[in-house]
Amino acid sequence: MSLIKFPGLIDVHVHLRDPGETNKEDYKSGTRAAVKGGFTYVLDMPNNKPYPIVSFERLLEKIQLAKEKTVCNIGFHYGTDGNNLNSFPKAYSCPKIFGLKVYCGKTTGELLIDNPSVLDRIFKAWDSIKPILLHAEGDILHYCLELARTYNRHVHVCHVASISDLTTIQHAKESQKNVYCGVTPSHLYLTDQDAEKLSPLGSVRPPIGNKETQDALWDAIKIGLIDLIESDHAPHRKEDKRSNNHAYGFPGLETTLGLLCRSLHEKKITLSDIQKWLYENPKRIFQIPDQDHTYIEFDPDKSFIAGQNGYETKCGWSPFDGWELFGKVETVVLRNRIFVSGRIFV
Repeated sequence: MSLIKFPGLIDVHVHLRDPGETNKEDYKSGTRAAVKGGFTYVLDMPNNKPYPIVSFERLLEKIQLAKEKTVCNIGFHYGTDGNNLNSFPKAYSCPKIFGLKVYCGKTTGELLIDNPSVLDRIFKAWDSIKPILLHAEGDILHYCLELARTYNRHVHVCHVASISDLTTIQHAKESQKNVYCGVTPSHLYLTDQDAEKLSPLGSVRPPIGNKETQDALWDAIKIGLIDLIESDHAPHRKEDKRSNNHAYGFPGLETTLGLLCRSLHEKKITLSDIQKWLYENPKRIFQIPDQDHTYIEFDPDKSFIAGQNGYETKCGWSPFDGWELFGKVETVVLRNRIFVSGRIFV
């Protein structure tokens, strides 16, 4: 097959660690990783350590820092600890903010909110069509979806990883509008057996499921229940993963397209599926601006070995190290400037 030309891909869920943990990633290395993977627009999460983005002042500092260091287009999600509701109007009015991230489950950072009354106040206060992104499972996910119905909010359920949550989301979608969800390549391509072999590198939240769960996620994405694929790019050094307080998450910006093209090569999905999951639906759901004079070219038949030539991400590894992937990105053009040609920055 000859080179395929796509619009620059969009990843709505990345953790670029800047500011705070730039030994793991920063805006320069993270956005270089994005471009190498074919992504020209990324949305950065707010759970920075030690200072999460829960004030408008910190948000402005982060926007300025990114302006000085990023290679590709970038936007942000605002955070909440339940005590910053007065800052919401400034946040959702900011053109660089694309959603509010609410953490209802254990993950990196100190933004856990599992108190129903606090969640109620958050949903009521976020008076915007910009989505509320949910890190939530089980009963609390069901509760948040009911709040979305009550207050007529747009919601995006991040990294769906269980059969029961798929059922909850399906029921919500049948009875209310503006409910969306995503899945990560890690949950699509790994099982609990893989995670066990990777241990402690295999720790992630939500955890990787078994083969039955993996099959259910694929079934859900094929019928359109899942709207998009998000890398949840969460770079941690190997020593951080192996520490007593091992870190959760995997890098993913440089392997997402390659994994999907592997499934394309196996005739499980189509090119239009990939464009829908990595461009069309993310753009529509999060109202991403047009990217003028920006596109990528890749060869879906050309294979490469993950990690063989290193990574742009500072953490320098992937749970897919050694896998044969397809869809080698040959060229990325961003605002008429060539950034990648033959996998080398120019």
